[in-house]
Amino acid sequence: MLDEHFGISIVEYMAAGVVPIVHDSGGPRADIVKPERMRHGWQTTGYLCTTEEQYANAITEVLCMDQQDRLKIAAAARQRAAKFSDQQFEQDFVKAIQPLL
Repeated sequence: MLDEHFGISIVEYMAAGVVPIVHDSGGPRADIVKPERMRHGWQTTGYLCTTEEQYANAITEVLCMDQQDRLKIAAAARQRAAKFSDQQFEQDFVKAIQPLL
């Protein structure tokens, strides 16, 4: 969706191990589909697209990629999605207000 403010559904399917192919705007670009630091280096967590051709290419790439490559992206997507969990939100919130307490 164009200019989606956050995109909880994107985070939910990343947590399930689905490789996201989403619009390159709003929350997906700003916060969600970002490279993730993994054991072997930086790993993409999905695809950001704006044109029909980019979407078609991303879909084709995901469908045709080696299973090990897809699993690497899925693992990075799961790790990225964990940053939006209730537990992580609570930890970050407490850390942010700690100086005020």
